Amino acid sequence: MTQSAPKRPPGRPRSDAARKAILDAAYSLLEETGYARLSMEGIAARAGVSKATIYRWWPTKGAVAMEAFLGAISPRIAFPHTQSAIADVTAQMRSLVRVYLGVNGRVVCELIALGQSEPETLASFVDGYLKPRRNAAKDALLRGVRSGEIRPDLDMDMLVDALYGPIFNRLLVRHLPLDEDYAEGVARIVFSGASAGAPVNS
Repeated sequence: MTQSAPKRPPGRPRSDAARKAILDAAYSLLEETGYARLSMEGIAARAGVSKATIYRWWPTKGAVAMEAFLGAISPRIAFPHTQSAIADVTAQMRSLVRVYLGVNGRVVCELIALGQSEPETLASFVDGYLKPRRNAAKDALLRGVRSGEIRPDLDMDMLVDALYGPIFNRLLVRHLPLDEDYAEGVARIVFSGASAGAPVNS
C-alpha cells in the first residue's frame, strides 16, 4: 500500500491567495484612482480581506503599492539576455517607454510629484521601484563590461543616469514627445561613448 502524500500545512494556501488578492487589488486601484487616493481600507475592501491582514505583510500603503506596481510591470520591462548587453539595454529602454506611454507612466509621474512634499512616498518609490530597476540595469551593463562590449572604466550609476534620465525628463516635463525611437536614439548616443571601442579621455 502506497503512503499518502503529506498534507500541506493548514492556512498556507489561504495566505498565498490573500497576498495575491491584496497585490492585485492594490495595483488595480493604483491604476483606477492613483496613489494619492489609494487607501488601506480600499485595498482591503477590493481584496476581501481585513486591514490587519494587509498590515501583517506591509507596514504602509506605499510598501504594498510599490510591490504591487513592480510585480505587475516587471515582466513587461525585464531585460532580454542575448549576446549583446547593449542590444539588451536598448530593447529594454524601448519596452519601458511603451509602458510609460500608458497609465503606468501617469502613476510614475504622480509618485514623483507627490514625493516632493511627501518624503514617505518618495522613499517608497525609490526603495520599492527605482532601486530594483537601477540594479537590473547595472547588472545588464556589467554583463557588457565582462564581455568586453562596454568600457570598464565607467561609473555604472552615471551610465544608468545618462541612459534613463532623458526618458524621465520627457515623461515628466512633456516638452517634447516620448516614444520608442527617442529611447533608441538616446541609447545610440550614450553607447557611442560607452562602448569598448570609444576613445577614452586622458
